[in-house]
Amino acid sequence: MSFVRIVNNYGRLHKLGKQIINHKKNVNHVPKNKLERAFEKQEEKIREFEKLIKKSHNEWNKKQASINKYWTGY
Repeated sequence: MSFVRIVNNYGRLHKLGKQIINHKKNVNHVPKNKLERAFEKQEEKIREFEKLIKKSHNEWNKKQASINKYWTGY
């Protein structure tokens, strides 16, 4: 696992987190008959976020040495 891949995982977390946060704005435009499905999708996103954050954190803990000294200056 490279450092770039770890950073990309955190980037996906950021994108998914933004979608979860913006759900309230988006749900106002959903027809009432599809509202329940919209909330189910939100729950799916939250579960995916939780899985992805655990996976990303575990990968980072295993591969902290993968960071290039050139990038950090140390």
